Amino acid sequence: MSEPLRIALIAEGATEREVIEAALKVILAQRSFVLTQLQPEATKPELGNGWGGVLKWCNQLAARCRPIGSTVEADATLSFFDGVVLQLDADVATFTYSDLGPTTAAEAVTREWLPLPRQINCPPVPTSADALFSVLLSWLSPATPGVKTVVCIPAMNTGAWQAAAKLPAGHALLVDLECRTDIEDRLQHLPLALRVNKRDRKSRMAAAAAVTQRWPTVTTLCSRAHAFDQAIRAAFP
Repeated sequence: MSEPLRIALIAEGATEREVIEAALKVILAQRSFVLTQLQPEATKPELGNGWGGVLKWCNQLAARCRPIGSTVEADATLSFFDGVVLQLDADVATFTYSDLGPTTAAEAVTREWLPLPRQINCPPVPTSADALFSVLLSWLSPATPGVKTVVCIPAMNTGAWQAAAKLPAGHALLVDLECRTDIEDRLQHLPLALRVNKRDRKSRMAAAAAVTQRWPTVTTLCSRAHAFDQAIRAAFP
């Protein structure tokens, strides 16, 4: 029996981990895997969570790769893993570095990080053409994603994948689903059978189970879910 794939995850939070793991159960159905969340990590609370935590993690990796650079997965701290998934929600593009405080804003200038684009492509363009993807590359520089690193920008909000899995065909919230910045809030106020409460782990896990069960529907309704599916299959053939 072959060893399970060991995949590292850098993501904004617990919900993102649950949804991505739910998707991987389908995409990697013929293989066993272990998903380890490196960010947010309870043993490193100084990095924080959300997009700011992802930014700090990328900056630390970039520092280890200076001056000549390498692929993300070649970093010595990731040597245990067979691959890496890096996640950011597209709504990060609407923020500014100063939202994380003056220190981060000053570091953005020093490190020459690209400015957050403020405007968002919706419906989404391919990830490689996304302005937020370019920003993420600037956070990692001089490291670059290699063939075993998958960048996942699920939608304006990862809740879009939960909605695609939980809501019946024709539901009003499925219109322009990937472009909704309010989807998490809207899901919390639906009738109990459809509700997803981000603060309730039982509710989140039910939504994750729905993502696994209805993954073909999710990839049909969410172009970035389809792109993630294809990228994982290419990284782990």
